[in-house]
Amino acid sequence: MTFEAYLGFSGDSASLHLSGELRDIDVPVLRSLLDQALARDIDQLTVEAERLTAIAAGGVRCLAFALQRLPKHARLLIAGASPRVREMLARGGVEETVTLVEARVGGTG
Repeated sequence: MTFEAYLGFSGDSASLHLSGELRDIDVPVLRSLLDQALARDIDQLTVEAERLTAIAAGGVRCLAFALQRLPKHARLLIAGASPRVREMLARGGVEETVTLVEARVGGTG
């Protein structure tokens, strides 16, 4: 499945929507969107992962680096990650440092 990503903002929150299979070749797209989100003073970054089928190690590293760059008061949520994606997050040591939620946060859908 083709990887797709887009970023949205609402107030002091950013939502990064990911779908498909995030391969190493797609990591620059993820990095660029994370850079855009982190350029603002946000309180929360939510990664909407319900439609993400897989994430390469490079994508996990990008999320780990984003965690380090978040303002001290901010948090990173990963919403709707599949067991496969959670496994990759755990292998990369990210699963224990983010807030994982089952369903989409702050939406109506």
